[in-house]
Amino acid sequence: MQKILIAAIDKDGGIGKDGYMPWHYPADLKLFMNLTMGNTIVMGRKTFDGMFDRDKAPLKGRQNIVVTSTADEYRSRFADKYPPSELSFTTDLNYKDVELAKETKIFYCGGANLYQQVLKIVDLDIIYLSRLEEGYDCDTFFPRNPESIDKEFEPYLPPHFINSFSDKMAGKNSFTFQIYTPKPLIIY
Repeated sequence: MQKILIAAIDKDGGIGKDGYMPWHYPADLKLFMNLTMGNTIVMGRKTFDGMFDRDKAPLKGRQNIVVTSTADEYRSRFADKYPPSELSFTTDLNYKDVELAKETKIFYCGGANLYQQVLKIVDLDIIYLSRLEEGYDCDTFFPRNPESIDKEFEPYLPPHFINSFSDKMAGKNSFTFQIYTPKPLIIY
């Protein structure tokens, strides 16, 4: 089972404003959909609420898992509307109380608190970052590399990860799509 962090960040590291993404990049949304479709996505409660309030959640064609300290309350609120295979709630970042679909990839898709926890304790296989060229006056941010505090924003990435792919995605709203993977283990 692959564990993948996926995020879109603006030039200042912003990931959201007022509970939602303040930009619309159709090519990035299509990329997100193509990568995550048929798999499992894990999000924090604030991310879920922001999407649900705009009739965007749960995301169709994916098993949605929401990590929240109030999982029982949410579970009872949504139990009669969505089956657990479509929408589940858990207090455990390792979602041991949720039955996962077989042969699934796990995509961690926000928000800020979830990204921070995942980067600290989850053994990730891949990180996908869409880096936008503009700033969007965000109020929620991706974890920052502490070495970039006085410089241009650089996201925090585990030190054993390297940029293994980068491509400028052209179009009306261009952005750079980057893939980070663990450094290869060299055995002498």
